[in-house]
Amino acid sequence: MVLDRATHAARSVLGHLSLGTIEERLGEAVEALHRTAEATERSVESAEKVAEALPALTEAVTRLCDQLADLLELAKPAEAVEREVRTGFRLLFGRRKH
Repeated sequence: MVLDRATHAARSVLGHLSLGTIEERLGEAVEALHRTAEATERSVESAEKVAEALPALTEAVTRLCDQLADLLELAKPAEAVEREVRTGFRLLFGRRKH
């Protein structure tokens, strides 16, 4: 019953169009499908390239994190010295309550 209604609706629309117009519309639809397929293929190619690059990127980020951790360890003594200097200056030049 639903199929009959759809067929009837299609026939009523197509009945008002000339054969040339129908062929033109079908041609446009086919071209649109081709463009969509090409765009989809490009999207898939891009996604594949991203997927191929992810392991190298993950490795680089991991190395960077390791290097930053090492750098933070090297900076700890400098931080301690800076804290001591600040404390010394505060004691030396700070306001004294009488």
